[in-house]
Amino acid sequence: MDIPQISAHLRDHHYCHRRDYGALIGVEPGQEQSFRAYWANLVRDEAFKAYTHRERRILRYRLLPSRQLQLDRNTAFTSPVTYAVNYRQGVNHLSYCEDGFIEHPLMQKLLATDLAVIAPHLGEQAYTIDIHQFRVCADGQSSSPTTSGIHQDGLDWVFMHFIGQSNTVPVVSEVFTSPAEQSRVFNLAMEAFLETIVINDRGLYHRASDVRPHADAAPAWRDVLLVSLRGVPTDEEAQPA
Repeated sequence: MDIPQISAHLRDHHYCHRRDYGALIGVEPGQEQSFRAYWANLVRDEAFKAYTHRERRILRYRLLPSRQLQLDRNTAFTSPVTYAVNYRQGVNHLSYCEDGFIEHPLMQKLLATDLAVIAPHLGEQAYTIDIHQFRVCADGQSSSPTTSGIHQDGLDWVFMHFIGQSNTVPVVSEVFTSPAEQSRVFNLAMEAFLETIVINDRGLYHRASDVRPHADAAPAWRDVLLVSLRGVPTDEEAQPA
């Protein structure tokens, strides 16, 4: 399935799963290892500390109506929605991604591929692009939630790119047509590097199961990269990024 076919599938079904998404990007020798290494230096997400053990960094762009990209160094992140879990609401002051990660050839190719896939579905306005490095950790016999149940994130489109995992019971990703359990239309545990699920966040809901250690004596973790797009209201377009 090539980029136009993925775009057409999104038009018809509002989500798409590709195990071989990395083949669209062209991962060169050594790039996977050097790219994965940036997940070893993430920062604890203090806003969700009471709910889960999640580490993260953020990379942000503004996609202009001309389709040029502007880097946005603002680290003050506010989710468009409120989640029904125990966390600190409001502005979350995150740590920015490392420069080496931003400039990594694989990050650049991945973002270009995502934008090519989603281009037919974008309007003429500006978009914010938030890219999140996530690692969810669990120790011993504990487990750590990966998401806040069946939910939407108040975005337009979300790309969920699998990076890697260690000592985890399979973490199942699910897609739903409503917040109801019986509305599930997709469930699968991603395992391949850059295996990807793309979802229309305005029309569908999603969830992932907890990170739980496979062997109790060793820590467990799961790494993903989320690339999200949200249209900027007209009255915000004139504001600086």
